[in-house]
Amino acid sequence: MSFTRLWQVFAEYHDVLLSGIRVTVVLSVLAMLLAIVVGLIACLGTLARSRLIRAPAIFYVEFCRNTPILVQLVWVHYAWPEIIGYKFDAFTSSLIALALQSSGYLAEEYRAGIESIDKGQIEAAQSLGMTYPRLMRRIVIPQALIRMLPGILNQYVICFKSTSIVSIIAVPDLMYQAGLIVSATFLPMPVYTAVALTYFVLVFVVSASVRYLSRRLPMAGYFQTQQHAAA
Repeated sequence: MSFTRLWQVFAEYHDVLLSGIRVTVVLSVLAMLLAIVVGLIACLGTLARSRLIRAPAIFYVEFCRNTPILVQLVWVHYAWPEIIGYKFDAFTSSLIALALQSSGYLAEEYRAGIESIDKGQIEAAQSLGMTYPRLMRRIVIPQALIRMLPGILNQYVICFKSTSIVSIIAVPDLMYQAGLIVSATFLPMPVYTAVALTYFVLVFVVSASVRYLSRRLPMAGYFQTQQHAAA
């Protein structure tokens, strides 16, 4: 494979590749935003005192974490219509499946972050009569989010890479567009090499951003000091 041919793939099909990149980025961002919300709800469910709430939440988290993304994608796209009587389009199915898996891992990140908070702060707030929802909203969750930020960003990297699987249900992401180019050119080597390099650059940029933000997190100590003063 010559570098000339590889460059020709980028030059001739850059519009198609950019279209796939847009779908990949949008899908991963939306899935992560949904997972952040659902993961927090699931985490609070696993920490609930009521077994009726805690048991289903724990099952949800373990199911999401212990089933492969391919299985979840196929299950959502082909099995859910039989369960709920409504068929999602391919993009929505992919969004749900990616959010499901990410929310399971994020729920554990949230739990670890919440349990790392100094118990003295919680006891002090409770002694002042602060309700549990307000305690979580005003003191625990804000500090936990700061500590969890590297884990959340790393999970986004995983979610971004997992989007490559959605091409199997015809979501026009980067891998799907690469398949179309291969079908038109019969040049799998340069096309898939170009796609691999594109994924590498995108994920490298995101990973580098994660490392940079992680190094900037000494500000968490200041945040905790402010929370102590507020309590």
